Amino acid sequence: MDVEQVKSVSVWPYVGFYSLMMVGLTVVFVVIAMMFPSLPDSFSHASGFAITFGSTSFASYKFIKRNLRLFNRDEYWKITLFSSLASCLLSLVFVGLAVAGGAMPGSGTMPALAWVFILLLAGLVVFAINAWGYSSRMGKNFLKAELARQARVNAETFR
Repeated sequence: MDVEQVKSVSVWPYVGFYSLMMVGLTVVFVVIAMMFPSLPDSFSHASGFAITFGSTSFASYKFIKRNLRLFNRDEYWKITLFSSLASCLLSLVFVGLAVAGGAMPGSGTMPALAWVFILLLAGLVVFAINAWGYSSRMGKNFLKAELARQARVNAETFR
């Protein structure tokens, strides 16, 4: 059966998994950065990619594990869009907390247009990472692994 012919499921639980994983990974990377203050500034940039990709992979894995299929086209675009919006909203909250806590010195002198440009650019990067992470190319690996795991379980059950 073609993936486009199956009944579509709600993507909201998986956006929730994405958001929870994003918060959890952010906390982990903040703790690592606090434990090792000598880490270079590039660590924070790389951690942003790792947080986004890890959250995308987790949500994709949960979808595949529950539904035993890849996203159809409608689900793919919905989860990519909603996950990107959730990521941007969570990032706004985290940046707001960092600015309020004084963790970003000099942020008060940046003009509003610079903030808008930074947020738009970050939103596009997050959307691209999510689009790549939810793609069928990435999902095929999870699907193969899950089907192999289920085949092993079924083979052991019926021995």
